[in-house]
Amino acid sequence: MASDAATEPKGETEGAKRPAPAPGEASFGELVSTQRHDDEGDSRLRASGDGSPLVAQSFPIARKAALTGLILGSLVLLPYAHPGLLRFRVLSEGISFIPEPDSNDAIPGMAPPKDYVGEETLEGSTEDSQDRGAELDRPISNPKGPIAQAQAPVPAAVLEDKPPISIDDPNGDGLSKFFDKLMAVENKTPGAIARVVYYGDSIVASDFITGKLRRMLQDRFGDAGHGYAIAANAFKGWFHIDVSRKSSSQWKTSTCIGPYAEDGFYGLGCVSFTARKEGEWFMMGTSSADKWGKAVSRFELEYLEQPGGGELAFFVDGEQKGTLSTDGPEKKVKYHVVEVADGPHKLEVKTTSDTATRVFGLRMERDIPGVTLSALGITGARARFLDKQDDAHWAEVLKAAKPDLVVLAFGTNEVGDGQMAFDDKGQRSKDPMGDYERNLKAVLEQVKRAVPDASTMLVGPPDMASKGDSGEGHSKPMVPIIIRHQKNVATELGWPYWNQYKAMGGSGAMYSWVQSGLGNPDMIHPTGQGGNVLGKWLYRALMEKYEAYKEKKR
Repeated sequence: MASDAATEPKGETEGAKRPAPAPGEASFGELVSTQRHDDEGDSRLRASGDGSPLVAQSFPIARKAALTGLILGSLVLLPYAHPGLLRFRVLSEGISFIPEPDSNDAIPGMAPPKDYVGEETLEGSTEDSQDRGAELDRPISNPKGPIAQAQAPVPAAVLEDKPPISIDDPNGDGLSKFFDKLMAVENKTPGAIARVVYYGDSIVASDFITGKLRRMLQDRFGDAGHGYAIAANAFKGWFHIDVSRKSSSQWKTSTCIGPYAEDGFYGLGCVSFTARKEGEWFMMGTSSADKWGKAVSRFELEYLEQPGGGELAFFVDGEQKGTLSTDGPEKKVKYHVVEVADGPHKLEVKTTSDTATRVFGLRMERDIPGVTLSALGITGARARFLDKQDDAHWAEVLKAAKPDLVVLAFGTNEVGDGQMAFDDKGQRSKDPMGDYERNLKAVLEQVKRAVPDASTMLVGPPDMASKGDSGEGHSKPMVPIIIRHQKNVATELGWPYWNQYKAMGGSGAMYSWVQSGLGNPDMIHPTGQGGNVLGKWLYRALMEKYEAYKEKKR
């Protein structure tokens, strides 16, 4: 979601207009949901009445074939005749099946995973998007589009300085380790850096909510650097504010939502980048657009050492500062640090050989007390796709990130799925919401095992809406259902939970947000101004808990 930075024209200057989204595509780079599918799916859910699980997709099969199958005793074999019956298979493991976007059962607004091993080429070069930060504080203006025809009053809670809903912390100490580090930072303890690693779907890929949160944390506690970012924009709508980023266009990518890397190695950001020729490059550096992200003390490249790995050259502010061979006896994630005098700098990483060179991302930090926030959005992801990675590898890169707080913010795409989930064999589930909880729990437990000394938090999806026959927007019924199951898992595992849906105003909130300019016309994603509000609320909710924690410690 968010800016399609990779499709912006090269050499775009600050303030220049971006091209309008392609027909059928939202400004976040995702397909706009169809009213037909929303209405049909929502009406089926409402018609169930008892809240019993529904599968949001039909499984077509001729009645005669079904009866014949029963008569011949071939019920066990019948599910293998059509991929839509994958969930009924009992004899083999099978693979997950997601309908193609142009089928009648396509999930609206959500790109399906590419469920195969392989790689694909970037859709284009990554262009600098640091200027997108200006959208956060842009005055709310009359929104345009087929849904938002008139300016609605800004919701009252948006104008208040307190969070409309607090963080639910079932054990009362779920954020204590993060708060201990914040106290050390606030006391200016030498070397104290509070690091936040924030995973999510397309809501996070835009860096609007996380960007505002990063800015407010750094305003109060100090700017210890931007944090981690993937090497190039491998997902639609991916960008970060308050950092300069560019790349060439021919990197080959494998991601945790597909196409998959055979070894399951994706680095911290769920993307593996491979170059097989000389001259591929990416660049990251300090921001020149706003007051945040103005200095860096060190760059840390996350890459893969492997047999026959290629060569890299490093250029700081245009001057070469060393080389690196990625050749090694076995596949292993490694880190290469480039130290610089604290201040504004840019680092370019360039391949210098025609052999496979594999990188993941770059971390930027400073040697001062402060906060970093690494926003790791994965457009189209469900929380369970974090489990597509090699477990030991993901644990290793999480530990290397040294997080004091790990946030998981998923649910948008699960809402689009309807009451459908997958079992541990990748088959459509016979117990969809039970499997949803089990899958989510498995991912949360992986995080805790990897970084037991970090605080953790789960953030629920925002409200999402559809436009009904009356022209009024109604919330998707699956939103509170997904949230209920998320809260079940969070409570069981003792994870703090922040309910974005309830913070926005609950049922019907997104339609109101679209009318007031805070929500995108796709009725799924916030605008920059909406991200500004949600990021501010999350910051205030964290600080509410932080101040109470400090008071208790006195």
